[in-house]
Amino acid sequence: MAHAVQLNGTTPRLVRRDFLRMPTKANQTLLSGFLCAVVMLVGCSAKKPITPTSPFRLESLNADALLLTPAIPEGHSNSAAVTLTLNSSTRPASGAHCSAERGPFRLEQAMNVPDSIQITLPAPDRWLSVLEGREEPDGSEDVETLYAILADLDRLQQKGCFANTEAPIRDLILQSLPMRPSESLFNAYGYRPERGALDLKPGMRLKIERAYFRTAEAGEEEHAAKNFLGVSTIYFAVGLSNNNKIRFQQVGRIRYSPTSLARKVRDDSQDFGLISVPEELRYRLLFYTYLVPKERVLSAVIIGASNASQLDGLGQQLRTLPDAGCKLAAATSGVACFEFNGFVTLTSQISVELNGKLKFIDWGARIKDVLSQNSVRSLRIQRRYMNSYHDVRFDPADSNVLSLALVGGDRLSWSKITPSTH
Repeated sequence: MAHAVQLNGTTPRLVRRDFLRMPTKANQTLLSGFLCAVVMLVGCSAKKPITPTSPFRLESLNADALLLTPAIPEGHSNSAAVTLTLNSSTRPASGAHCSAERGPFRLEQAMNVPDSIQITLPAPDRWLSVLEGREEPDGSEDVETLYAILADLDRLQQKGCFANTEAPIRDLILQSLPMRPSESLFNAYGYRPERGALDLKPGMRLKIERAYFRTAEAGEEEHAAKNFLGVSTIYFAVGLSNNNKIRFQQVGRIRYSPTSLARKVRDDSQDFGLISVPEELRYRLLFYTYLVPKERVLSAVIIGASNASQLDGLGQQLRTLPDAGCKLAAATSGVACFEFNGFVTLTSQISVELNGKLKFIDWGARIKDVLSQNSVRSLRIQRRYMNSYHDVRFDPADSNVLSLALVGGDRLSWSKITPSTH
C-alpha cells in the first residue's frame, strides 16, 4: 500500500507514502486543546441512529479474513445479503422516486413503512470476492458499482429524498460493509489504493513538512543535496464550524529544523492559505504527484464541496487531466480547491486512545504498529459504528488482528507485561 516517492526527483528525499506515513513512537504526539472533535463524524445528527447490538467481529472466510460490522447480526449467513432499515422523519417529495439499484446494492422505501428506507448490501462472501478481484459465475460487480450507487444517492438527495434520516446514508453504507482488516480505512474514510483519495473527518489533523534549499548555482540541480537547508513543520486541525461545515485551523506555531532555518526563510509559507479555504460540508485529500510532469512540482490537493459526488467528479477530472491544475478544475466544477506545490510532504493523522491516553498517529497505522504481539492476548479494541462504540471481537491467536488498520476514535487497552527478572 505504501509507495516511497522522491518528490521532484532529487535528493535529499522528503518522502511521501501515498497518504500513508507509517507511525513511529517518536511521531505519536499528544495534541491538547482539540479533544472535543476527535470522534465526531461529518453530518452527525443529534438523534441517535441505528444502534445494532452486534459487535465488530474478525472472522476467517474463504482462506481470508473479514471484519464484520455491527450491521451484520451474529449468526448471519455469509452467503446471504445484508439488509438495513433506516428511519426517516420526512416522506419523499411528491413524485420523487427514491430508489436505486446497482448490482448487489439496493435502496428503496420499506414495504408498508413509508417513513423507512430499506438498504440491501451484498453478502459477505460475495463482497470478499469483489475485494479480492475474483471472478464470480454470475459476473461479480466490482467496487465501482458501490461508487456508482453512492453517486445515485447524492442525486436523489438533491431531489428531496432522504432529507431527514437518522444517519447520513452514504456514511451508513460505507461503515456497514465488511472489509478485510488491512482495508478497514475504507469504512471510515472511503480510501482504497486505486482511488488515491481519502475523506477528511473532524478530529483529524494534517502535518505539512516543507524542505528548503539554497538557490542553485549555474549548472546545479535545483534541489541539490549540498544546498539543503532544512525542513519546516506545521499542523492544521480538521474541525467543524458552527454550521457543521469543515474548516481548517492552525495548531501551534510553525517549527523549523534546524531552528536556525527560521532566520533564513520567510514565515509566510503558502501553506497558511489553508486557513482561508471556504467552509464546506465535505473535504477530501487527493494525492497526485505521480500523475503530473515533474516541472509542475505538485504534491497533493485538498478539495471541498457540499456533496461527495462533486468531489468524485473533480477527483476524476484531476486524474484524467492533471496538467489542467486544481484552480482550473475547480472553476469549472464549482468546488473548493487547495494545492500543495513544491518540495513538500502532506501527512494526515488520526486520533486514537491507547491505554487511556489520547494520541495522534500517522494515518495508515495498524495494530502491530502500536503494540507488541505479546500484548494481543490482553488487548481490547473498541470502534465507533455511526454514533456508538462497539467491541471488536477477535481470536487472540489469529495474527490477522495485527494487520487491522486503525481509524479515528479507536480505543485500545491492554496489560503492560513487565518481564520478570531472575
